[in-house]
Amino acid sequence: MPAPLLVAFCFFCGTYVCKKVHDVFVKKEKNKKRKLEIKSKAIDQAREDNKLAQKENDEWKKKYDDLDERIKKRDEEIRTVTDKLKDPNLPKKEREELEEKLALLISNQDEDKRERSNILGKIKQLSERIKNNNSVISGTVSNLEDRHWIWDLFTLENILLGVGCYVVYKLLKDDK
Repeated sequence: MPAPLLVAFCFFCGTYVCKKVHDVFVKKEKNKKRKLEIKSKAIDQAREDNKLAQKENDEWKKKYDDLDERIKKRDEEIRTVTDKLKDPNLPKKEREELEEKLALLISNQDEDKRERSNILGKIKQLSERIKNNNSVISGTVSNLEDRHWIWDLFTLENILLGVGCYVVYKLLKDDK
């Protein structure tokens, strides 16, 4: 009598274990697809952000270059005004006008240099953003957890079932 019961129980346990293994594989495949979709969306967003950041970066670089050119021209103008002020035969009224012009030029120069520094900071921020997006695109940034499928089988339910199978096996074996 115990032998058919043991065979039936082993068949039931084997079927249950096969079903659990199948479920784990199906779940794992669904999770892989979902993770790939999420990663694909993240890559698409990073590429789109890269396009925008690159466009913005180009605009800031153009502004930076224009401002740099303006600063260089103003440097030349400051030098010429300074050279004119060194002339001892310069009339007082003209000297005052040149000093006012020099003060205005220096003030404008300082403002432009501060603005150039701010633009340079924005360019660096955009470069960092592009760099981060490129790391997302290349796949170096990944927070997707990959565990081996066997760990998904170690649930409380499966452990209790295994212990139950062992106990029934021992009871049936001792019955012989």
